Amino acid sequence: MRFRWVIGIVAGLLAGASVAQGTSDASDPRQRLIEQKIRLVETLINSPAAKNVAYGREAESAALIEKGRKAIDDARKALAEGHHDDAARLLDEALRSASSASRKMAPADGSLSESAQRKTLQDLGDQVEMYRKSLSELAGDREKGAAARSLLAKIDALVSDSRQLSSSARLGEANKKMAEAYKLAVEEMSRLRAGQEVVLSLKFDTPADEYAYERKRFASNEIMVDMMIGEGRAEGDKRKLVDGFLEEGRRLGVQAEGQANAGKFADAVKVMEQASAQLIRALQSMGLPVF
Repeated sequence: MRFRWVIGIVAGLLAGASVAQGTSDASDPRQRLIEQKIRLVETLINSPAAKNVAYGREAESAALIEKGRKAIDDARKALAEGHHDDAARLLDEALRSASSASRKMAPADGSLSESAQRKTLQDLGDQVEMYRKSLSELAGDREKGAAARSLLAKIDALVSDSRQLSSSARLGEANKKMAEAYKLAVEEMSRLRAGQEVVLSLKFDTPADEYAYERKRFASNEIMVDMMIGEGRAEGDKRKLVDGFLEEGRRLGVQAEGQANAGKFADAVKVMEQASAQLIRALQSMGLPVF
């Protein structure tokens, strides 16, 4: 998995780390929380991708990674002295350095491990299928049925191409086709539903299942944001706006992940929905009429 994606798992936990100064007793829950976050950021800083940026055009990324490591060391010292606020601030610095490095070292060819590519393909496919179901219902509409059926045919053609590429082990190309299908579904469905209240009927057996769905939706929207940035839809000052939505979405996503890990799936669903809403705002700011 690309280093940049690991940030999606870690970023934002630090936002809640700023707590009152206190003692450094190992039983102090504040200290345990910060220690956990130190380990999380260390995982990011010491990832295989981060270790492969020492030379050539990756030198700037390497400097940022090293800056992050120093911030972690300083955070440990602050924590040992019981300075929890300082430790949290230093961890924020470490994460910002790692985030900057990740954006610089994201591979131009978008390469991912085979397992990561298959997971991405599956998640995108699930999202496309959700839109297909809604379009199938709209296909019977007297006014918009013809447009819905035409859109379904286009989506199905892209999905078919994606599956053929996947069966030939051309996963990168398969993901691109599936992403095209997803983007087409989101954009055109929004136009077809213009002026209408959109209700996607989904039923989940457990809150955990609903959370798993929301995670997939978030990941798919994140891919969409990347696609549109790659298309040059976030140039100039708009890029700062998009990056702001993206970072806030990731922060909320990690908050939701923490709640899910604690078994609080209902709460995690609500926060993950807020995370996806941030990505939707990013997409809207780039001109995609997504709902």
